[in-house]
Parts: sequence; C-alpha cells; structure tokens
Amino acid sequence: MSKELLAPVAALTLICLVISAALAVTNSVTAPVIAAAARTRAEAAQKEVLPEADEFESVQSDALPEGVTEAYAAVNGAGYVFMLLTSGYGGDISIIAGIDGEGRITAVKTLSHSETEGLGAKITTPEFLGQFAGSVEAGGADAISGATISSKAFFAAIDDAFAAYEILKEGRT
Repeated sequence: MSKELLAPVAALTLICLVISAALAVTNSVTAPVIAAAARTRAEAAQKEVLPEADEFESVQSDALPEGVTEAYAAVNGAGYVFMLLTSGYGGDISIIAGIDGEGRITAVKTLSHSETEGLGAKITTPEFLGQFAGSVEAGGADAISGATISSKAFFAAIDDAFAAYEILKEGRT
C-alpha cells in the first residue's frame, strides 16, 4: 500500500474508534437513566389501572395466554395488572389492564399502537376504554364503527387478561 492510501484509511479508522468509544460511554451513562424512567412510567401505568394496589410484584407462569407479556400481582391483594400485546390493523397494540380481586376490570389503557388515525386510533379514547371498567368479560363492549380489526384485536387482548386472571387466581403456573 502506498502512503497516499494508508493515511486516509488510518484517519478514518481512528475516527471510527473515537466515535464508537464516545457512543459506548454515552450508552453506559444514559442506559440506567432510561431504564429508571421506563420503570417509573410502568409503575404509574400499573397504579392508573389498579389504583387500590399498594405495590406490585411480578408473577411468572408458563400457563398464561400468549398475548399476556407480563403479569403483576398487587401485594395487598387488590388484584392483578396485565401487560397485553395484540395485532391490530396497523401493527402491534400494547395494552395494560387491571383486574380487581373480584374479577372485574378496574381500568384499561392503550400504551402504544400503529392504528389508522381517526378510525382504529379510537382505541385510545376515554369513550372506548371507559366501557370496560366494571366488566367481567370483553364481549359486552361496543366495537368501533369502521375499525373492526382494531376492535376485535382489543377485545381478544382483554379476553387474554381475563384468562390470565383465572389462571393466576386458581394458582396454576
């Protein structure tokens, strides 16, 4: 190799090493802060859907439905909180649902979605979400007109939450 070719390669390699090191340091500094913020948001969402709970502990079970990604039990016995994932029209829908000790939904919240604005995105409205409070099944809720796929996906996720509740209540793991 000639010096004319070697100098630019060495300079670019050095620049890449410096930038990679800077990114690694930045990641090591910000990763704990980002994780703590995510935990705080998750705890706030848990308290929002099951306000009677004092604290939550993670519940592990291989018997939970596939749509249940995480389950938490209220330490004071107020009920359970379920993180749910379902596929809607535009992609994945992430939902959190609280179910009290009597098997009734306390609240549900859409955490993220990619549904069509003005149609499927109505799964985030208080009118849609509010109809689940006090329910013991998803079947009594009204679908969103023009957003059948989004509605059915949401109902399926709520059905998974009820199934998970029954599994945990009976102590099956």
